[in-house]
Amino acid sequence: MPEILAPAGSMEALIAAVRCGADAVYVGGTMYSARSSAANFDLPSLREASDICRRAGVKLHLAVNTLLTDAELPDFCRFMSEAGRYVDACIVQDTGVLQAIRQVLPEMTLHASTQMSIHTPAGAREAAALGCSRVVAAREMSRDDLAALCREPVEVEVFVHGALCMSVSGQCSFSALIGGRSANRGQCAQACRLPWKTPSGKNPAALSLRDLCLVPHMAELCEMGVDSFKIEGRMKRPEYVAAAVTALKQALNGEQPDLERLQAVFSRNGFTDGYFTGKKQNMFGFRRKEDVLAGNAVLPELAALYEKQPPLGTLDFSAKLQSGTPSVLTASDSQGRSVIVTGDIPEKAEKSPLTADRLARSLSKLGGTIYTAGETTLSNPDGLILTAAQCNALRRDAVQAMDALRIRENTPACPVNDLPDFPGSVTREGKGIYRVHVRTAAQLAAVPDGVICCIPLHIAETCDPLPERWIEAPRIIADEERYRRTLHDLHTKGYTHLLCHNQADIRLGREEGFMLHGGFGLNVTNRLTVQTLAAQGLQDVTGSIELRMRSLCRLRPEKAPDTGISAFVYGRLPMMLFRCCPIRSQDGCKHRDCAMTDRTGRTFPLQCSVHYQELLNANTLWLSGKDLSGLDYLDLYFTDEPPARIAEVLHAYRTGSGTPPEDRTGGLYEKGGLR
Repeated sequence: MPEILAPAGSMEALIAAVRCGADAVYVGGTMYSARSSAANFDLPSLREASDICRRAGVKLHLAVNTLLTDAELPDFCRFMSEAGRYVDACIVQDTGVLQAIRQVLPEMTLHASTQMSIHTPAGAREAAALGCSRVVAAREMSRDDLAALCREPVEVEVFVHGALCMSVSGQCSFSALIGGRSANRGQCAQACRLPWKTPSGKNPAALSLRDLCLVPHMAELCEMGVDSFKIEGRMKRPEYVAAAVTALKQALNGEQPDLERLQAVFSRNGFTDGYFTGKKQNMFGFRRKEDVLAGNAVLPELAALYEKQPPLGTLDFSAKLQSGTPSVLTASDSQGRSVIVTGDIPEKAEKSPLTADRLARSLSKLGGTIYTAGETTLSNPDGLILTAAQCNALRRDAVQAMDALRIRENTPACPVNDLPDFPGSVTREGKGIYRVHVRTAAQLAAVPDGVICCIPLHIAETCDPLPERWIEAPRIIADEERYRRTLHDLHTKGYTHLLCHNQADIRLGREEGFMLHGGFGLNVTNRLTVQTLAAQGLQDVTGSIELRMRSLCRLRPEKAPDTGISAFVYGRLPMMLFRCCPIRSQDGCKHRDCAMTDRTGRTFPLQCSVHYQELLNANTLWLSGKDLSGLDYLDLYFTDEPPARIAEVLHAYRTGSGTPPEDRTGGLYEKGGLR
């Protein structure tokens, strides 16, 4: 049976998950977790959580799925050297963080977070090559996508219930760019849940998705070979966790789960399975007053689900009393574990000696533990007696000893290495080569000769390959086999460079023989990530748009000194990446001039590709005249600009002059970015 993996943002939620029958629980520390607003767990509470889970035979996963900077890696490794003693696996987004964990905890099990945006078999294979035994699938995958992923020799974890982000996880910069709260750092302000409008203006919350529920599809997912069913909700209360775990257990046992109760405890005007089924028309919803009232009505009955610890095993007791010798009690469970404890020296009975029945009455008082009482045997040839208090003390000691044994047996051994030395930075003058990114053939025709131009696949298929024409991978791969064939044909045609936005691009591009370059979709924030990507075959990488420019220019590591450093320096920064077009779903496809409007009246262009959409910033990034000397490549992204604008922008950046756009922004490179 697949694992039921429950969220726990607090100790109360963890207890609810364990008592309702979760097979594993995932938590976050007080730092380095993608849900920083949850209560989370410091080291002492993490150890307590570990004991609760181990006693019940439940695994504990630690989410350390944020992007880290170079300055944070030493403290992170110190944290992991302690936290790693208590957990079974770590959930990781940043490939540099992944390598740091491997250095500190060489035997730690690693899971690729959904923040890595893995949505194809090649991406899963590359994650496995990096050391991940499991991938947490992107939430936007269809049943066919998931079935293909499950055929790979790596464990697959699938979100089956809980909130859906509008953007593909790991590819949202909206909260960071607008409010300085990075979703990639666990600080998302949930701007998509605020009022947004499509052109028709019918839906006041046009970027708010209903919650996911795949409980009715459990049998199909089991047949696919999904290894872990994951519930979203580390920000949710314990009653929600109890309801979701209970519903999943019922579904897996062939029972009919109470979906009405599950919807009542938390939903946004109902549930959706639109990504899984491909029926995306009714995916949007927001939290209504009726939803809140329904939740309040079911909370008491849900709290009762985890009020008491249900028994998880039976203890048989065998006691031995001898004159002048401490009493001895052996407790054995059905899995073959045995513990022996000693108590007080028994006394000669003045009236009736201790009998097995009287002893059993004391030993059977196991309320509040995970055990029920089985058989009790007694050896008492000398007719001795113990008081009820002495029998109770033996029982308590035996339970504590059995708990400790279960905890020891269920805690994986995790060797801890000395803290590593992290790569220093190589400081040198960058090459300052411009790379122009275009979306149309007309824009391509306007790019001056000799300037590197990154072009989409469909344009590359229709024009001649030139040394300065590089292929830019799509941000979402809808059909991986077709994508592979296209890359093969383009390489055969004469294209030699591929700009990668995903781990799948790296895998496929390397196999097809391309020279590889890293795009902004890889979310690079530290030198260890750069070093890892260089080992994967990338010649240069683009620093995160959430970094300060000074930090970005220091990303070149000593152990990979020839790796180029690039930055997105012009254009409308990508805010969100969609796999469900809000305009098509709610208004019908407009085909042109697509845009969303926020509550302040600002207009954000919606750029459509074949299988995904990008919500772009309302303002244009403009860094002409700024010090960009530490960069090897300067990436200029043109989306809705007329072709003539390309030469104007290039001239402005080369000369440090030119007229900036009225809607210009400096992004986070100077203020607000990660240091």
